[in-house]
Amino acid sequence: MRTLAGTGPGGQRRALRGTAAFGVAAALSLTGCGSGATDGGERAAPARSGTPAPSDRPSAPPAPATDTPAEDAPVTGATPRPDLTLPAGLVERFELWRAHDPDRDRAMADAGHAQTVVLDAIARGGTDTDALAFYFTGRALSAAKAHVRGVAGAGESRSGFVRYHRPELAMPDPRVDAPGKGTAALSFCADESELFREDRATGAVDRTQAGADAQIHYETRLRLSDKGVWQTYELATRRGVDTCAS
Repeated sequence: MRTLAGTGPGGQRRALRGTAAFGVAAALSLTGCGSGATDGGERAAPARSGTPAPSDRPSAPPAPATDTPAEDAPVTGATPRPDLTLPAGLVERFELWRAHDPDRDRAMADAGHAQTVVLDAIARGGTDTDALAFYFTGRALSAAKAHVRGVAGAGESRSGFVRYHRPELAMPDPRVDAPGKGTAALSFCADESELFREDRATGAVDRTQAGADAQIHYETRLRLSDKGVWQTYELATRRGVDTCAS
């Protein structure tokens, strides 16, 4: 059974860098459903925003009134997660990102952190961060690293704002034969209409709008590792999805 993961009016903001046509979904057109993956990985702590940025970086856009309610922010379990501090000027918001059930909330939180760790790696300019392996595994991890290397190799970072919304969570994943806990399927939308490409050397931001391609629908598969982390092991994206354009 698929359930809407969240009942509150808002979500949590975090700082990031990106472009509508070159944002997280481009980063994570990782693997289609059905790819194999191995369990494993470690844990980590929720991302934080607010790292001081050089003065030549653009400031973050003002937060809408619905961004801040803490009760709707991604939550984590007792296991520590890595502390991810994204640069100022790079902002993400998670809307309705809570199911008000401990197991579902932890799965939602780790899936949200998986989005953040890619942005964090892009902001750092490489894959020399263990956080990617905390939240991704198998082919999804390999694809995430390849995307980050591609962006860094092009001399780019990201700047602006991305909104994650319309989450739907099924737990356990109905496509997995094994019964019981430990699997989940999560779909959600990402609005990258205000996420832009930034030149890492000059700080210049390309504010070209991506139009319909800025709306992305994610389909992810999660598996609970032996260390208690919900890792993304399959992920597919579709751009220009009408149902995400709101």
